[in-house]
Amino acid sequence: MARRRRLRALNIQEERTLAGRVAGLMYVVGATTGVSLLFLPGIPTEHWRVTVAAAFLALGWGALLLFVVDWERALPALSHFSTTIGYPLVAVVAATTGGANSPARFYLFFTIFFAAYFYPLREALPHFFGCLIVEAIPFFYDGRALADGLAGELVVLAATYAILGALILEGKALLIQLRDAERELSRRDPLTDLANRRPLMSLLDELTPGERAADSLGLVLVDLDDFKSANTIYGHPGGDRVLCEAGRALTAAARDGDLVARLGGDEFAIACPAMTQSGFEELGERVLAALRDANERLDMPEFRLGASVGTALYPAEAASPEGLIAVADRRLGAAKAGGRDRAVTV
Repeated sequence: MARRRRLRALNIQEERTLAGRVAGLMYVVGATTGVSLLFLPGIPTEHWRVTVAAAFLALGWGALLLFVVDWERALPALSHFSTTIGYPLVAVVAATTGGANSPARFYLFFTIFFAAYFYPLREALPHFFGCLIVEAIPFFYDGRALADGLAGELVVLAATYAILGALILEGKALLIQLRDAERELSRRDPLTDLANRRPLMSLLDELTPGERAADSLGLVLVDLDDFKSANTIYGHPGGDRVLCEAGRALTAAARDGDLVARLGGDEFAIACPAMTQSGFEELGERVLAALRDANERLDMPEFRLGASVGTALYPAEAASPEGLIAVADRRLGAAKAGGRDRAVTV
């Protein structure tokens, strides 16, 4: 049995509130301008009561979308349902204000813009065809539709909907791509290409007191020993080489699933989900060994790469991100005081 695809409308969390406001405003604007059509020359008014009733329904639905629906938690199906409600309302107002010649049919551009911007292509396409179907409904009740050129209008509108929709979809995809690239850059250290402090702190902030022991998380703080001498002897390019090589060594020593980050200067950290105390001892030795081995690749005879390491374990040794950092930092200080090039895990 094929796996059912889940709806992805409103998949971008930051846009949920905007989508709700836009949807609500579209219905409010449609309701007010729909009633105003009755006061314009050339618009039939024999069925004005139906037009007004449809406008009130649109106004009420728009108010619900603006003031009642919690769009931060709304299901994607609600957005699709809201968009679909517009089809019968537009069809009714168009039928009562001129049929094939009614300006109310242009409300469907609202749907095209909304679906193309807020929905992925797979979910926007049904609304594209829905708009064309509503545009074609006058063929069934307006005897003048064919003579008035509705068939040609449908051809032009289909092309217009397709081009506008494609441009909006492609533009939105580009915006998402640029946003994701910028977000990724903001979370990485430009020199070593490791994560920076932001994703590390985000991971630590996910800690919640009272979680199961299996949900433990370890923190390893690493401070390079005598790093200033690398800058002094080999200049800043040499210091940069040391930092990059240290980042590669730490990444090689870390486990799959661990987060290696550069905090700034010569300070690094490793966040280790599901860590144990015995695992800390093994990881500390691997870190020190990897850094020692990196000296061969550095080929800096007057500098020796090494580090002091301190660890802390949540929730056994700290109950908060701040406490975790404090414990690891205290042990890091003990490693430096004890002669450097060592790891203190207890």
